[in-house]
Amino acid sequence: MKKVLLMMFALICFGMTANAQSCKISGANDGSTVMVTNDYQDGSKVVVNLENDSNETCANVTVEVVVSYLGGFSKTYTGRGKSCPGSTCKIEIPIQEKYNGNSTYSLKEYKVQKVSGTKCESFSN
Repeated sequence: MKKVLLMMFALICFGMTANAQSCKISGANDGSTVMVTNDYQDGSKVVVNLENDSNETCANVTVEVVVSYLGGFSKTYTGRGKSCPGSTCKIEIPIQEKYNGNSTYSLKEYKVQKVSGTKCESFSN
C-alpha cells in the first residue's frame, strides 16, 4: 500500500512539474529560465506574469494561451514581451470573451499553453 501511495504521489508531482510553463534561456551560462509566476483573466484579456531567474540575460518571449468556449470550441492567442532579470514581465493578451459561430458561446476556461522565444527554448508542454 505504501508503494502504491508513493507511486501516485510521484506521478502527481511529475504532472505538476510538467505543467509548469517555462523555457530555458539559451546562451545563459547559469542554466537560467523564464517561468510563469501567475496568470489571471482581466475582462477581455489574460494577464501573464513572468520571472527571469538569470543574472544578466534578457529574453524576448512569446506566451501562448488556449481559450476554451462552451460548445467545445477553442482558440489560441499569443502575446509577446521582454523578460529581464530582477523584474517581472507582464504580458497582456487580448482574447474574445465570446466565440461567435452560428451561435454565441461564452468563455469556459483558459490555459497558458507555452512559453517560448528566439533566446528561450521551451522544455515543458
